[in-house]
Amino acid sequence: MKVFDVRDITTGVDAALAVVENPRHRHMLKNYRRHALLEVSGFWEDILTPAMTVDHPVYRITERGRTTVCDGMAEVRAFYSAIVSEGANVFGALDEQVAVSDHGVFIEAVFAQVVRGTDPALAGEDAEPEGTYQISHNFAASWPYRDGRLVGEFIYDDSGSWRVDEVDPSALVAPAEARALLAPNLARSPLAEIEEGLALFTGARRRV
Repeated sequence: MKVFDVRDITTGVDAALAVVENPRHRHMLKNYRRHALLEVSGFWEDILTPAMTVDHPVYRITERGRTTVCDGMAEVRAFYSAIVSEGANVFGALDEQVAVSDHGVFIEAVFAQVVRGTDPALAGEDAEPEGTYQISHNFAASWPYRDGRLVGEFIYDDSGSWRVDEVDPSALVAPAEARALLAPNLARSPLAEIEEGLALFTGARRRV
């Protein structure tokens, strides 16, 4: 069984960047890459800068039959703030396929998170409090972009794929540790690169 390693969270988008040549598509992939690194590092406020995200983003996230909708910047900010304040921002794909078009970025992935046995996400799973567990499931997602900036996240979970596996305690990575491990990758995805890429969309008349 594959166990989540936070250092691998950009593997899928890096594979796409290795073959995609369209400059606008590459820009969206780079935005997606930086977004993921910022989120897992806990730097969520940097995701919502004008160069990265539209003024009124909309998120629609469905997990285990429940849908969370964040409509507008205030609600999206509250969403990220809650995740990071709870220390629940260390997660990512075990396996991810990433595609891109003029509309945006599309993802199909096996998503995973390693948690302690006392984590609320394990409620009803008969987990041992002193244990360490990996929660994983399949999902597909669409991330539309407008003029090079993220419009929203639309995530659709395969509720029948959820599984819980006990893993070695060494697989558990604290948020501060994840931030340190991802720092070199984040340095290779600078904001300046994203800002420069927006010039590719100057004068574009696209609707998302």
